[in-house]
Amino acid sequence: MQFQNTIAYGTFFNAGGIFNLVADTWTIFPFAPESKLSKNTNAYTTASEFRVQVQETGMYFIEFSFVAEDGDGKTYFIRPYVNGSVYNNVGEGMTIKFFQQQTEQKYEVSTHGLFALTKDDIVEWRLSTPVLSSLDLYANSIKMNIINLQQIGVH
Repeated sequence: MQFQNTIAYGTFFNAGGIFNLVADTWTIFPFAPESKLSKNTNAYTTASEFRVQVQETGMYFIEFSFVAEDGDGKTYFIRPYVNGSVYNNVGEGMTIKFFQQQTEQKYEVSTHGLFALTKDDIVEWRLSTPVLSSLDLYANSIKMNIINLQQIGVH
């Protein structure tokens, strides 16, 4: 008999860099995550993209953030995907809008939400803009925290 538990959490990070986008296209963060702390979650490492896989079914609280810098005031959108599909796409769903700040400024973009996930689901965040900026968008200090809220049983 195999011991089962529902404990699942993780903190994943990447230093980031220049984020190359195509206008009106949802693009995954092209930086592979490094696990700083995790149990029953892992960096999904089949590609160099920021994806995390859960290994326990449950309701998860997930935070995602990065530090952006430079810009010329363009509008950007960020939203979560699970297994390659938009997560909670009712109305605006979990999509948030942010504005690229003026040149030489740094600013944090952060979002969070509750996710009903099943074992082996893969979570990622994607970015889109209707009009490309004349300046590179830097996505630095990318971080995802993930915690299973349904930790039950004897551990």
